[in-house]
Amino acid sequence: MRILAFDTTGPILTVGAVHDARSIGRKDARAERGRGNLLDQIIDDLLGEIGWTRSDVEGLGLLTGPGSLTATRIGWATAAGWSQAADIPVTGWTVSGAHRRFLRDDASGAICCIHYRGDTFLLYDLYEPGGNPKTVYLTGDAYAGSPPRFLTGPGVIGRREPWLAYCGPQTRIADESEAVIGGDVLALWAEEDLSRGVSLPLTSSPLEYGLPPDFKKLASA
Repeated sequence: MRILAFDTTGPILTVGAVHDARSIGRKDARAERGRGNLLDQIIDDLLGEIGWTRSDVEGLGLLTGPGSLTATRIGWATAAGWSQAADIPVTGWTVSGAHRRFLRDDASGAICCIHYRGDTFLLYDLYEPGGNPKTVYLTGDAYAGSPPRFLTGPGVIGRREPWLAYCGPQTRIADESEAVIGGDVLALWAEEDLSRGVSLPLTSSPLEYGLPPDFKKLASA
C-alpha cells in the first residue's frame, strides 16, 4: 500500500510515506502558527520528492491529539477531506498512545508530556493505558511525588532545561528526535493497522479521539 501519515499536534510537524512496508520519505518542519498552510506545503514537497501525486495515496494515518486545538482540527480536516474525496481509509492514535506504542516494553516509568496552555502541561503515564492525565504547572517548585524515569512527548520540545530543573537529575528528558515520532514511523503503523482493518470513522469529531474532558469543554464553548 502507498500510505501517508502526519502529526500536526505539536510544535514540529512531521509527514512520512511508506510503500509496501518500506519507508520512502519523511519531512519535518517547526511551526508554532500557520500549520494548515505549512502542512499542505510539506505534504506536496514530500510527494514531489518521492514521485507521488495525492491520487497515488491509498491510506492515511495521523495523531489525533491532544495538542493545540487548532492544529489538531487542521490535521483531522486534512485527513477527513482527503479520505472522503479519494475514498481511502484513515487510521490514527492519540499522542500518548503513539508514544506508548513507540516505547513498547520500555514504557515503565515513562511519561508523555503535552502542552496545554501557558505553563500548564498534561502528563500521561505510559505504563497505565486509559489513565487520566496529571496536570502540572512548570513554574511550580518541584515534581510532586516520585519523578518519572523518562519524560518525552511534544511538551518537552524547547523546554528540556525547565523540565530537568522541575523533575530533577533522576529524570531523563527526551531530546527533540525522541520527543517527536516521525511521520515515517506513523506511516508504517498506519499500513500495519489499515491492513488489519483498523480505521477511524469519519462521522466522528476529532474531539472524540484522545482529547481530555477539559479540551473538549474548551472546544465546544
